[in-house]
Amino acid sequence: MMAALPFSFNALMNPWALLLLIGVAAVLAAEITARMPGAIDLSTGETVRRIRGRRAYLKRHIPAFLRALGLSLLVFAMARPILGYQVRKDRADVVDIMLCVDVSGSMKSQDFVSGGQRRDRLYVTKEAVRDFIESRKIRAGDRYGLDRVGLILYATYAWTQCPLTLDYGVLERELDRAEVNMDDPAKQRTAIGSAIGLAVSRLRKSEAKSKIIILLTDGLNNSGELAPMTAAGLAKEYGIKIYTIGAGSAEGGLVPMQTLFGPVLQRTADGIDEDALKKIAAATDGKYFRATDTSSLQEAYREINKMETTRVELGDYYEHKEGFFPFAALGGAILLASVFSRRYWFEAIP
Repeated sequence: MMAALPFSFNALMNPWALLLLIGVAAVLAAEITARMPGAIDLSTGETVRRIRGRRAYLKRHIPAFLRALGLSLLVFAMARPILGYQVRKDRADVVDIMLCVDVSGSMKSQDFVSGGQRRDRLYVTKEAVRDFIESRKIRAGDRYGLDRVGLILYATYAWTQCPLTLDYGVLERELDRAEVNMDDPAKQRTAIGSAIGLAVSRLRKSEAKSKIIILLTDGLNNSGELAPMTAAGLAKEYGIKIYTIGAGSAEGGLVPMQTLFGPVLQRTADGIDEDALKKIAAATDGKYFRATDTSSLQEAYREINKMETTRVELGDYYEHKEGFFPFAALGGAILLASVFSRRYWFEAIP
């Protein structure tokens, strides 16, 4: 790649055109060494005194060198230098996904085990969601994915933590920031209907082949003005499929609470409303998953990933911008300069 702008390029689309440079070099050599029979070159005007020695020799061949340089640049333009050369995959059946994660107080229940340590529900959920995000990439370690994925968090109300994006680096950073606010009593309840409604509003104008919501909760709907089944009806109307996941051990969880006597573990009062989660999923042709431990939670996201696979076409296409114009423009200008220089310094006299 050349370093100087605007004469930069990433690749040549017609590199075979550079073979014409051989002809340009041959013409230059012939023009320098040949003499016209029966004619001499004389300077016009006052410059006759300056045709002496080495300087005179070089000046006499300025038109030839300029013509060769101009033709070389035109040949380079014919080789079609291009900018921003990138290989892209054609793709089909793209999916837009909104991840809805419960961050109410009960998600601090420490009834899951991960890495040999007891962990709260939100910690394990974030691990499972992160694995799901990684699985939507073409290659491990890529920052961008094929599908747009967004993140909604909800407790007493729902909010968009990350809008739909192909930048999974941003998405994973926002996922890491998700936490349960135990200091705010207003964020201890669960607004499942509000979370679904917000996700529908984010997906309803999408032109993706498939639109899905993956909603995880460990409780029941006890907040918000929108009923979960009403929200599910809206999702059905816009062709959005909802997968629901009920997270939490069968015996319930213990949430650490701060008291005057120090932290104590308090059992969560509300259980999972499985019937409601099943109805939400069934209303939109989705599926309900029950996750009672870390492995079943991770398996739920893996199964959803398998059911909502994005197919990638084998053909490639290339994104680029044409970079020939600077070479063609400069080459044409130098050719004009060669004509002018010959008329100014040297003119053949028969």
